[in-house]
Amino acid sequence: MKNLFKKQNTEMDFSSLSTILTSGAAAGMAIANHLGKNPQTGGIIGVGLSLLVTGLMTALEDEISYTDSKR
Repeated sequence: MKNLFKKQNTEMDFSSLSTILTSGAAAGMAIANHLGKNPQTGGIIGVGLSLLVTGLMTALEDEISYTDSKR
């Protein structure tokens, strides 16, 4: 069971959000275009999948590393 009293990182970092969105949309549109499907739908699916993967990776890194920060 998780330690509920352990301090967790709750800050949101939106600095790379535009890069994640554009690369996900471009990849989805390229794949959909190659398969002969609607590129707009492929772009939306690509954005959704990239945000899902980014959210899962962020959730796995929920512990704060105190090695670089001063207490």
